[in-house]
Amino acid sequence: MLSALFFLLGLALFLLGLFILKAGLERIASFNLKKIIQRFTATPSLGCLTGTFLTMLLQSSSAVTVISIGLVDTGLMSFAQALGIVLGTNIGTTITGQMLAFPLEALGIPLVFLGLVLMIFGNTLRSVGLNICGLGFIFWGMDFMGSAFSYIMHNPLIQHLLLLTTRSHLLAVLFGIIFTAIIQSSSAMTGIVLVLAKSGHLDLVTSTAIILGSNMGTCITAVLASIGSTTAGKRVAIAHVILNFLGIVIFYPILEQFTALMALSSSDLPRQIAHTHTFFNVISSLAVLLFAGVFTKFIYWLVPE
Repeated sequence: MLSALFFLLGLALFLLGLFILKAGLERIASFNLKKIIQRFTATPSLGCLTGTFLTMLLQSSSAVTVISIGLVDTGLMSFAQALGIVLGTNIGTTITGQMLAFPLEALGIPLVFLGLVLMIFGNTLRSVGLNICGLGFIFWGMDFMGSAFSYIMHNPLIQHLLLLTTRSHLLAVLFGIIFTAIIQSSSAMTGIVLVLAKSGHLDLVTSTAIILGSNMGTCITAVLASIGSTTAGKRVAIAHVILNFLGIVIFYPILEQFTALMALSSSDLPRQIAHTHTFFNVISSLAVLLFAGVFTKFIYWLVPE
């Protein structure tokens, strides 16, 4: 029971770190996101770049997608423009995995302390301190979760659940979908996967399957945001779901071959997982971007007026 509480505390610290980091980056950016999205989405390709940049900056693909749904709802942006943004969010969100793959858990508390010190010294360093503090909480939370898992793994139920995910790739995908939908954060799911991989409880294939599912699970935020919205807003949410579903359909049958290829990218398992996540999302988004016109017509047919 105590180890479960420690895990939940670690997850809370992790999510708090993401929230603080997002707030700090927004302070540094200090621009109107809606105006930026409207201005730099003239074409799907430009929208994709904008979505990638904003998601990397805000550390939240859900936030950027929800803003896009709002703009489409009010008629300030077309569905085609929003499609580019959605494709970009899938690429931008992979930066979190790349960042978390670094073995920096031990720096969590020092980074929090350094961030708090910088925040004391006026407005100039306050935003920088806020970002450092956010990173500290993220790595501190991962350290807590890693320590808790060493005890949680003795629980028969957890052992059975992990055994199921390692034996069945489909169950691993479903686990990623359900758990990410519950916590509404694919970044948190990626962090948990990396913690388990670092402690030797997950292999590359199972980790990749769970992350494939987390890409689908994170769509729940956009779907909830589209409830009660216009047809155009619903199209954006459905496009987000279809994009990630197609990614699973394409990569799931070749999961073992794909991960075997990505294993050559690094000798470090967490880095292999981060590279796999990045490559999968980039390929999926670019594949749809090449056929943006056809995909747009398909969504219009799927969600008519």
